[in-house]
Amino acid sequence: MRGLRFAAIATFSLLLVMLVLVGYLFLTARVEVVDIQAQGVSAANDTAAFKTLKTSIDQETFYGTLYQKPHQWKDESEYVYITYTLRIRNNCLVPIDMLEAQVVPQSEDILQLADLHVKSLDLKSEGDLKVTILTTKDAHPVREMIVTYYLWGVSGNVKAVLGQS
Repeated sequence: MRGLRFAAIATFSLLLVMLVLVGYLFLTARVEVVDIQAQGVSAANDTAAFKTLKTSIDQETFYGTLYQKPHQWKDESEYVYITYTLRIRNNCLVPIDMLEAQVVPQSEDILQLADLHVKSLDLKSEGDLKVTILTTKDAHPVREMIVTYYLWGVSGNVKAVLGQS
């Protein structure tokens, strides 16, 4: 009889410890965008790359996200590449299998360049994720970004805005 009582107390204690651990995991398991930096570079700085990009769009061989195809291309000095660097923090006790970011476009945005490298993030760590768009030179850099991540094959999303991270 004492053995059963001891087993019941041990089992109940183990159940309480497991419930506390699971609660801790759910309360602290968060993926956050902790910082966003933006840097603009004129497309005129690399004329050859811009012409190659323009040709791939015109020939419909562009690989990336095309927001809109310009009816008439302007001079390359009228366009700018804006590269966003997002600092991502993985507060989970599970590594992130894959990270990707998508910029929510403004009306003047042309495209988002594809990033063919798979990004992952270890548990309880931080890392940078870069995304580049092509837009007109007079466009402001404030954009909303949607970061999609995969934990154990299950996707999640985090939204962030430049200046509001």
